[in-house]
Amino acid sequence: MNRRTLLQLLSSAAITPFLGSSSSGPALAAAPSPGRLALNISGMSYWAAEQPFSNLAHNAARWRVQIKDAPFTWDTPLPPMTEDGYPTVVPEGSVMDSFLIFTEHRKHLPVELSVHYDGKGRMTYVGGGELEARFPGRDDVRNLRKPDAFTGRILETDPADPIRNIRVYERGPIPKSRFREPFLQRLKGMSALRFMDWMGTNNSKVRSWNDRPRPGQFGRSDLGVPLEYMIELCNEVKIDPWFNMPHLADDDYVQRFAEQVRKDLDPSLNVHVEYSNEVWNTMFDQADYAGKQGLALGFSNDGYQAQLRYYAHRATQIISRWEDVFGADRHRIIGVYCAQAANDWTSTTIMSWKGVEKHADVLAIAPYFGGGLGAPEQADEVSTWPLSRIFFELAKEIETENKRSIETQAEIAREHGVKLYAYEGGQHLVGFGGAENNEKLTDLFIAANRDPRMGELYIRHIQNWWAAGGDLYAVFASMGEPSKWGSWGLLEIEGASHPKWEAVQRLLEN
Repeated sequence: MNRRTLLQLLSSAAITPFLGSSSSGPALAAAPSPGRLALNISGMSYWAAEQPFSNLAHNAARWRVQIKDAPFTWDTPLPPMTEDGYPTVVPEGSVMDSFLIFTEHRKHLPVELSVHYDGKGRMTYVGGGELEARFPGRDDVRNLRKPDAFTGRILETDPADPIRNIRVYERGPIPKSRFREPFLQRLKGMSALRFMDWMGTNNSKVRSWNDRPRPGQFGRSDLGVPLEYMIELCNEVKIDPWFNMPHLADDDYVQRFAEQVRKDLDPSLNVHVEYSNEVWNTMFDQADYAGKQGLALGFSNDGYQAQLRYYAHRATQIISRWEDVFGADRHRIIGVYCAQAANDWTSTTIMSWKGVEKHADVLAIAPYFGGGLGAPEQADEVSTWPLSRIFFELAKEIETENKRSIETQAEIAREHGVKLYAYEGGQHLVGFGGAENNEKLTDLFIAANRDPRMGELYIRHIQNWWAAGGDLYAVFASMGEPSKWGSWGLLEIEGASHPKWEAVQRLLEN
């Protein structure tokens, strides 16, 4: 399931009654207002639609054993593997397959590609890829631009010098930048890049520094993007990073992470520091962990209050450690405390906990709109609505419940002397509680996201945010294909525009 959660949906406003036969809501805003925007970069699973890296195999799937002349399998036991994820032998009667480029949307990529590798062995390519010629350490291949996954297949490998360090580039000189130019261009104008999904934050198993993702690991995009690459990206585009410390991470991990950022990040950039993600949200492992820790420490006899107080406690410890590491440059650290947009009690509980005031710079919420439309008890009815009814309801929510929630949270931020940020935000049209399986509802929500009126709603909503005193707004998210789990991407695929993306660009222009 997509990282957006059911609890956020359940806490959203219920569907408002349809008044009369009007097919539209209040008049939409015309001219954008100035303000700051940030971007949540979408996660780097092997099936991701977005391709930020010049090495097109950065997100490659792990190797899988495929028995010759047998059906495809996902879980045949692996042969001995190198530490960085490559087979040292190919089992007899088998081949080793990896989806080097999985997304079917490859028309924006060159036809002529080269697969570079170290070691000795022999590969071929199936599905969406085709071998043209072999050279020492390089295969020239064709991107067939068809839906099948571009699959690399190891036929033979030398156990003493196995095929490894596979990289797929556009044919010709290896790019100087680690990142593709179209990706870099899409980041222009952003004031911060939130790496929550790039760090695999939700339900993370990372505890120690040794657990972190490292450069060169193959087929482990599920672990997250290496810190080195996140720093390199921010240095290249001169945009502030927003890091999410794993909920299980020990103090040594936090210390080393902060030290590496201080050493390698452009000194002109500030650093947003957040403890995990949505620790208020009981659908995540990090929330369960915080609740247990809070009760054990005696922060409250109420489990949820103990959960929030532990979050505030651990966030304060982490932000304080970052400040200590940065020393004289501690002003570069922006301490972020996150709460639930629809429940201002979570904000006051967190911000009033001991020690928070000294280290808090930001109260952050996720002011999504439209979540209530995916409720299971309403799914059959909503699925029959015309798009005009959807936009009537969304426009009304933006000017009522959503706007009031933002104003309330802005007042809480002012009372505590901090800025109000949106750590995520945008539309939240998705079925939940079984309604995600209602195909008519899913199709309706996807159509609404593709409608120009959605872009106008984004402009109005974010204008309301700025008018209420909200500061940085981190839209969610950069790119992703729509499905029954939601339509989260500002863009669906590269090379095609989208109303939500166009709205964000209009806001950035001002």
